Amino acid sequence: MKTTANLTQGMKPAAVLTLGDHQYNSGSSSDFLASYDKSWNVVKSLTRPVVGNHEYGTSGAGGYFGYFKTSATGGSSCLSNCRGYYSFTLGSWHIVAINTECTRIDGGAGCATGSPQEVWLKNDLSQHRNLCTLVFGHRPRWSSNSFASADIAPLVNDMVAAGVDVYAAGHSHSYERFAPMSASGAASSTGMTEIVVGTGGSFYTGFGTVVPNSSVRKSNVFGVLKMTLRASSYTWSFVADPSTPFTDSGSRSCH
Repeated sequence: MKTTANLTQGMKPAAVLTLGDHQYNSGSSSDFLASYDKSWNVVKSLTRPVVGNHEYGTSGAGGYFGYFKTSATGGSSCLSNCRGYYSFTLGSWHIVAINTECTRIDGGAGCATGSPQEVWLKNDLSQHRNLCTLVFGHRPRWSSNSFASADIAPLVNDMVAAGVDVYAAGHSHSYERFAPMSASGAASSTGMTEIVVGTGGSFYTGFGTVVPNSSVRKSNVFGVLKMTLRASSYTWSFVADPSTPFTDSGSRSCH
């Protein structure tokens, strides 16, 4: 955790998007202060987080919301059982944080079509017609292992329909980048690129059957993804802990 936090700090980023499961195993307030705060605190002022499944090991994800406060809520003073989704502007980009712990909000239907989050997401994307848009959440829609989430399909449908360029997720403790895809997972030159970056400092998880359109995969690696967001395009570069060398980089135009 300390190494990846220092890699991030050294990039001098404009913002740090963290992808959930910040503090094992249950995201308690005491554990946040005992460990996370002693490593990733160096970029806390720049951090825009999303909640993961392990944060809910503490009732209402109170340790997480209490630690990040308004950064985790988009400005709300809520400290427990918060909705956990929000959006903001970064340069010319529109950035959206979603709560992929669907069963934890809105009576267990937190990602379903017609749910408060799904309606909010559709409206938010329609109101911010930026050329470039990035969404980030904890659970991936696609993953070459057991970590893919079908529950978030309604949210992904909205994202693809609105022309979202990138969806960044964690949950799987590995790195995987997909080619642009439609909401059904078919290759599409005008589709959305999903990048799974679960490499921030916990234990490793591996891969099973490789799913269609998975372009790059790497397990047993620690590191962070550096993204440069330009007016009409973006670049990505995986920056690895030197003890687990690996690289993946490229660029793509927004659509």
